[in-house]
Amino acid sequence: MNGIPIDPCGTDTADWVHDRIRAYNAQYITDCGELNFCVRGPDAAPLGGIAASRDLDCVTVDFLYVEPSARGDGLGAALLRRVEEEGRRQGARRVLLNTFSFQAPGFYEKQGYRCFGALEPCFGTHGQYFFCKEL
Repeated sequence: MNGIPIDPCGTDTADWVHDRIRAYNAQYITDCGELNFCVRGPDAAPLGGIAASRDLDCVTVDFLYVEPSARGDGLGAALLRRVEEEGRRQGARRVLLNTFSFQAPGFYEKQGYRCFGALEPCFGTHGQYFFCKEL
Protein backbone atom coordinates (compact mmCIF):
# COMPACT_ATOMS: atom_id res chain seq x y z
CA MET A 1 0.00 0.00 0.00
CA ASN A 2 2.99 2.31 0.10
CA GLY A 3 2.71 5.08 -2.41
CA ILE A 4 -1.08 5.32 -2.33
CA PRO A 5 -1.99 8.95 -1.67
CA ILE A 6 -4.19 9.65 1.33
CA ASP A 7 -5.57 13.16 1.08
CA PRO A 8 -7.92 15.36 3.09
CA CYS A 9 -11.52 15.14 1.92
CA GLY A 10 -14.54 17.39 1.95
CA THR A 11 -18.01 16.95 3.34
CA ASP A 12 -19.23 15.12 0.24
CA THR A 13 -16.63 12.38 0.66
CA ALA A 14 -17.25 12.21 4.41
CA ASP A 15 -20.96 11.76 3.64
CA TRP A 16 -20.02 8.95 1.25
CA VAL A 17 -18.08 7.22 4.06
CA HIS A 18 -21.05 7.60 6.43
CA ASP A 19 -23.47 6.25 3.82
CA ARG A 20 -21.26 3.25 3.12
CA ILE A 21 -20.80 2.27 6.76
CA ARG A 22 -24.53 2.71 7.41
CA ALA A 23 -25.30 0.43 4.46
CA TYR A 24 -22.79 -2.14 5.72
CA ASN A 25 -24.19 -2.01 9.27
CA ALA A 26 -27.76 -2.34 7.96
CA GLN A 27 -26.93 -5.92 6.98
CA TYR A 28 -26.59 -6.74 10.67
CA ILE A 29 -28.78 -4.17 12.43
CA THR A 30 -32.12 -4.21 10.67
CA ASP A 31 -34.30 -2.76 13.43
CA CYS A 32 -33.30 0.87 13.83
CA GLY A 33 -34.61 4.41 13.67
CA GLU A 34 -34.04 8.07 14.44
CA LEU A 35 -35.32 9.68 17.64
CA ASN A 36 -35.07 13.43 17.14
CA PHE A 37 -37.17 15.95 19.08
CA CYS A 38 -37.18 19.69 19.71
CA VAL A 39 -38.89 22.17 21.97
CA ARG A 40 -39.91 25.58 20.66
CA GLY A 41 -40.64 28.90 22.29
CA PRO A 42 -43.78 31.01 21.79
CA ASP A 43 -42.24 32.51 18.63
CA ALA A 44 -41.69 28.97 17.20
CA ALA A 45 -37.91 29.37 17.41
CA PRO A 46 -36.13 26.26 18.72
CA LEU A 47 -35.11 26.44 22.38
CA GLY A 48 -33.53 23.01 22.44
CA GLY A 49 -33.37 19.64 20.82
CA ILE A 50 -32.12 16.11 21.07
CA ALA A 51 -30.73 13.91 18.30
CA ALA A 52 -30.66 10.20 19.03
CA SER A 53 -30.97 6.88 17.26
CA ARG A 54 -32.13 3.40 18.16
CA ASP A 55 -30.36 0.29 16.98
CA LEU A 56 -32.12 -2.90 18.06
CA ASP A 57 -32.57 -2.53 21.85
CA CYS A 58 -30.19 0.37 22.42
CA VAL A 59 -30.73 4.14 22.09
CA THR A 60 -27.69 6.35 21.54
CA VAL A 61 -27.99 10.06 22.27
CA ASP A 62 -25.72 11.96 19.90
CA PHE A 63 -26.59 15.52 20.88
CA LEU A 64 -28.69 17.30 23.49
CA TYR A 65 -28.74 21.09 23.42
CA VAL A 66 -30.74 23.76 25.23
CA GLU A 67 -30.26 27.47 24.58
CA PRO A 68 -28.49 29.17 27.51
CA SER A 69 -31.49 31.45 28.11
CA ALA A 70 -33.75 28.40 28.54
CA ARG A 71 -31.49 26.31 30.79
CA GLY A 72 -32.67 25.47 34.28
CA ASP A 73 -36.33 25.22 33.26
CA GLY A 74 -36.34 21.43 32.84
CA LEU A 75 -36.24 21.39 29.04
CA GLY A 76 -33.14 19.17 28.86
CA ALA A 77 -34.68 16.66 31.26
CA ALA A 78 -37.95 16.72 29.30
CA LEU A 79 -36.15 16.09 26.00
CA LEU A 80 -34.18 13.22 27.51
CA ARG A 81 -37.34 11.68 28.99
CA ARG A 82 -39.07 11.96 25.60
CA VAL A 83 -36.28 9.98 23.93
CA GLU A 84 -36.32 7.41 26.74
CA GLU A 85 -40.10 7.00 26.45
CA GLU A 86 -40.04 6.65 22.68
CA GLY A 87 -37.08 4.29 22.84
CA ARG A 88 -38.87 2.14 25.40
CA ARG A 89 -42.01 2.15 23.24
CA GLN A 90 -39.89 0.87 20.34
CA GLY A 91 -38.36 -1.92 22.45
CA ALA A 92 -35.12 -0.33 23.67
CA ARG A 93 -33.69 -1.54 26.97
CA ARG A 94 -30.97 1.07 27.51
CA VAL A 95 -29.73 4.52 26.55
CA LEU A 96 -26.06 5.33 25.94
CA LEU A 97 -24.44 8.75 25.69
CA ASN A 98 -21.22 10.58 26.34
CA THR A 99 -20.46 14.08 27.56
CA PHE A 100 -17.51 16.23 28.54
CA SER A 101 -16.59 17.81 31.86
CA PHE A 102 -17.44 21.27 30.50
CA GLN A 103 -20.87 20.03 29.44
CA ALA A 104 -23.25 18.16 31.74
CA PRO A 105 -22.03 15.01 33.52
CA GLY A 106 -23.85 16.01 36.72
CA PHE A 107 -27.07 16.59 34.79
CA TYR A 108 -27.06 13.03 33.44
CA GLU A 109 -26.38 11.56 36.88
CA LYS A 110 -29.42 13.47 38.20
CA GLN A 111 -31.48 11.89 35.40
CA GLY A 112 -30.54 8.38 36.58
CA TYR A 113 -27.61 7.70 34.26
CA ARG A 114 -24.61 5.71 35.49
CA CYS A 115 -21.08 6.62 34.43
CA PHE A 116 -19.39 3.46 33.17
CA GLY A 117 -16.20 4.97 31.80
CA ALA A 118 -14.10 8.11 31.84
CA LEU A 119 -11.11 9.51 29.98
CA GLU A 120 -9.31 12.03 32.17
CA PRO A 121 -7.78 14.13 30.81
CA CYS A 122 -9.15 14.09 27.31
CA PHE A 123 -9.29 17.08 24.97
CA GLY A 124 -6.64 19.00 26.86
CA THR A 125 -7.60 19.25 30.50
CA HIS A 126 -11.23 18.20 30.00
CA GLY A 127 -12.67 14.80 30.83
CA GLN A 128 -14.96 12.68 28.66
CA TYR A 129 -17.59 10.55 30.42
CA PHE A 130 -19.65 7.63 29.13
CA PHE A 131 -23.11 7.03 30.59
CA CYS A 132 -25.77 4.32 30.45
CA LYS A 133 -29.32 4.10 31.74
CA GLU A 134 -31.33 0.90 31.78
CA LEU A 135 -34.94 1.52 30.75
